[in-house]
Amino acid sequence: MVRTIEDLPFELLSYILNEAVELNAYDAVTYTYGLSEAPHPLRQTTLQRHVRGRVAPDVLRWNVSSALRQVNRRWHDWALEYSMKDLYIRRWRGSERWMESRNLAELRKRPSGIAVYRDSFCALRKAVQLFSSYPDIASYVRRVWFDGFRVAETDNYIFQVLRNCRNVRSATLPWTTLRHVSAEDWSLLLQGGQNRQALFSLELLAVDLKASQTRDPANLCDLRPLDVEYGLDFSSLRRLKIFGNTNLLPITDTDLKAIARTAQNLKAIHITGLSSVTVDGVMALVEASKDTLRILEFSPLSDDGFDHPDPSATSAKEHLCPLLLDCPRLENLSISVPSICADLFSKEAVHWSGELQIRGGTTCGQDHTPSSSINAEDVWRVSNQARALMDFRQKQGAQLDVEIFISHWIFEPRQRLVHGNFDLAEAMSDLTWPLLKAPSGKGPYGQTGLYGKDEGPYECISERSFSEGLQQGFVSF
Repeated sequence: MVRTIEDLPFELLSYILNEAVELNAYDAVTYTYGLSEAPHPLRQTTLQRHVRGRVAPDVLRWNVSSALRQVNRRWHDWALEYSMKDLYIRRWRGSERWMESRNLAELRKRPSGIAVYRDSFCALRKAVQLFSSYPDIASYVRRVWFDGFRVAETDNYIFQVLRNCRNVRSATLPWTTLRHVSAEDWSLLLQGGQNRQALFSLELLAVDLKASQTRDPANLCDLRPLDVEYGLDFSSLRRLKIFGNTNLLPITDTDLKAIARTAQNLKAIHITGLSSVTVDGVMALVEASKDTLRILEFSPLSDDGFDHPDPSATSAKEHLCPLLLDCPRLENLSISVPSICADLFSKEAVHWSGELQIRGGTTCGQDHTPSSSINAEDVWRVSNQARALMDFRQKQGAQLDVEIFISHWIFEPRQRLVHGNFDLAEAMSDLTWPLLKAPSGKGPYGQTGLYGKDEGPYECISERSFSEGLQQGFVSF
């Protein structure tokens, strides 16, 4: 017989406590505020409150569950798990100064006052101190994200935190940890051990650093934990994400090939926004995990900005279309490849669904190597085969939408449309071609928005009209 709430099964009690903290969140402080002007003595001042920013989600969870931690041990443990499961540690960034005037208008014109000094690594050091003193608290952490820490000193602090987080399953780390941290520490994180969980998801985020940081000898140190003699094992990973360009020891194809030696169980690979990796390194990961891979995203950038590089400039000599078809569980695909042909859409037994983007530098030649020039007939063959595959998948109850990027054009086979900038072609035809066009919601990179480029808005025309433009020489590849 249930007499008190403590007699309920833990599942019901957990549901009730979760509803309680969600209700507390409605009344909790979710934004931080500041005052527009300080009060003056003997004078009535109208104070206005302005929003400074949102309260961090982990701080909010800690606040709304604080009352539950004071009830009993059982509720205390539940509240700790609720508030500590996702941990976000961010480097402090600020430019506050001590105010030396009572008039804010004067400070706007001539900022004065001594800068308020705060240790930018304080949050990370406090986390090291807390988890070292109370490792039981660290055991409740399931996902951790370190934001803004990118030097050798902070990389050591990060792994001091992770040593105590024995149940962490997902980690978002700076890419510098792959250079500044020993193979022993990486092995403990990846494979776990006695009373420790193995890592499930790994994200490595990269950014450009200041010139002074790139010259610091401590930051230039590379412990090379991926070398074969250390034997790092990535077999426990199910998800790998690498994002961002950097000017300090970037991740390269060599690193991906070293990871691929043991990463045989990946379900999701996301490699985007960087120029130091080519399709060679990505396909090494794909081949290693082809039996388990479900999601593949490879969207590199060029060295000079936000633009997809020419995939044909890579050194890949192997025909990649059959390799992508050799992933029986693959569902979502977005990739830049050296060349593309109709073989990529020839297999009906695939499980592809959703939006699928293929960016090809050229078409595949007769020997399945990238062609030196793009043949229009090959492009239409690819489009027709993609359309046939979409129709087949629709009959199976799956919605598949394919977008094919070749040269400066975006082909949308389902709608039989071609997207691009036709201003020059119109001028060459004395405004006689195309006869019909419509605005396009796609930018130069297959997405809405132009990212500050000068191409102007894209437009779309029919495949038949584009073919006529090719024949008359108004457009080309």
